[in-house]
Parts: sequence; structure tokens; C-alpha cells
Amino acid sequence: MSNTISVNTAYSLMFKSYPEVVGISDICKMLNIGRNKAYQLVNSGILKRIPCSREIKVAKITIINYVLQSAQ
Repeated sequence: MSNTISVNTAYSLMFKSYPEVVGISDICKMLNIGRNKAYQLVNSGILKRIPCSREIKVAKITIINYVLQSAQ
């Protein structure tokens, strides 16, 4: 039996209290990282940003995918 979790299951379980699109401060809270590391993940392209004027926005599903990939 495999210990993997599907993206759909993870999406329904993880980060329920967060909106569908999050900013840097939410990313920091979700991943328990500092602002510099959050900016590094976005600027390197690991977390794909959504074009939104000068603000950095990331889809919640992107964060979930990152967590699932990091766990493997």
C-alpha cells in the first residue's frame, strides 16, 4: 500500500483557512519560513507567482504542490 496522497485530497485538507490566492506574509505562515526565504522561493521560480501589479501573489495550490513535492 502506497503512502502517497493525491493533490485533490491534500487540497481539501491543507491550509483550509487561507484564501485561494495568498501573499508573502501568508506564505511565511503556511510554510513556517522567513520573508527572505519566501521571496527566494518566488524569485527563483519554485513558487510560481500570479501577475498582480507590484504585489506578489501565489495560488494556494502552488504551495500545496510544493509541500507535497518536498515531502517525497
